Amino acid sequence: MRVARDDALHVGVVAYEMEGRRSGVGRYLEGLLRGLSSENPDGWRWTLFFRGDPFPSELFSEDPSAPIRGIFDGRPSARPIVWEQLRLPRLLSRYPLDFLFSPAYSLPPSVDVPCMLTLHDLSFEHLPEEFGWRERWRRRLLARRGAARASRVLTDTQAMAEDLESTYRVDPDRIGVVPLAVEESFFKGSAAGPFPEGLSELGLTQPYLLQLGSLLPRRRVDLTLEAFAELAKDEKDLQLVLAGADRLPDRHELSRRIQASGVGDRIKHLSWVPEQLLVPLYAHASATIYVSTYEGYGLPPLESLAAGTPAIVSSRLALDDLWPDYPLRVERTATSLLNGLWRALHEVPDGFVAEARGVVGQLDWHVSARRLVEEILIARGAP
Repeated sequence: MRVARDDALHVGVVAYEMEGRRSGVGRYLEGLLRGLSSENPDGWRWTLFFRGDPFPSELFSEDPSAPIRGIFDGRPSARPIVWEQLRLPRLLSRYPLDFLFSPAYSLPPSVDVPCMLTLHDLSFEHLPEEFGWRERWRRRLLARRGAARASRVLTDTQAMAEDLESTYRVDPDRIGVVPLAVEESFFKGSAAGPFPEGLSELGLTQPYLLQLGSLLPRRRVDLTLEAFAELAKDEKDLQLVLAGADRLPDRHELSRRIQASGVGDRIKHLSWVPEQLLVPLYAHASATIYVSTYEGYGLPPLESLAAGTPAIVSSRLALDDLWPDYPLRVERTATSLLNGLWRALHEVPDGFVAEARGVVGQLDWHVSARRLVEEILIARGAP
């Protein structure tokens, strides 16, 4: 194994998650890179390895002398995992790396430097019904192998650290917690002023409730629809917006449930929302919904609170540690969700928005990047 320089590390980063549309892991890596703009130790270099073209970002350069540099393999049509497992090891061997970091569940094989990866959740272990058998076992095998090989394993919350310890038997001394943060743009969200034209073009009208995130069985859209149908009897103008790709196992389930609700004409499903409309989508909602049976973190409620909109949530999210007595936490039943929605619409206390933004503001990408650097040093044997 190559001996690394302690004062000037060269860290490779598996970066293909920053390609295409911005998604969870891509935004996580982008946030860490933003934090490194102020927290990068003197002399450290980071080389990002891309399969194709990343989404637009000013966080890295093609200049070989830049502290954060991008390497582009020019294979945008390659399947990401095939590229990572078969092509990337050869690409990595051309560069004198001291360390390799993967932000997403798996590591390339045959790498002769210490490695670290992030396991954001183990949904493919606990919720097998949400995955086809090929995808389920691919994820399981790569995650298990990565957790066994890595010098250190990162996750996003202490609850997930305990899950890794119990499910994968990872030594707790080998686990580090580096939380996600909320981008600064969300704190600038405001419902003041006219309703954005972009939201009107999507068919939205105020007032509306928002459930944002891929529609999966764990995210209990059935409870959302049931509670909304009851609430809509009194809130005559209220609309429900479901924003996220439909990933329910039965491709007809969502349309059947919407039709059976009796208020289908007041329910809008958006499979995708343009990035520039995400903050106003949160800010102009009356409340957001995030009731789930299992999550590794749960970023949408934090983004909602940062944008000034109350979020109705269930337990076992990052918000549990940040705000233990959060007033809009509900049980996973339609009745409890209905009560939570009523409180969010009519009983939110004065000062709630300021308090929420103060709590969520504790999450900062610069702090997370600093912790990432510390975890790399620990992985390399620093005390």
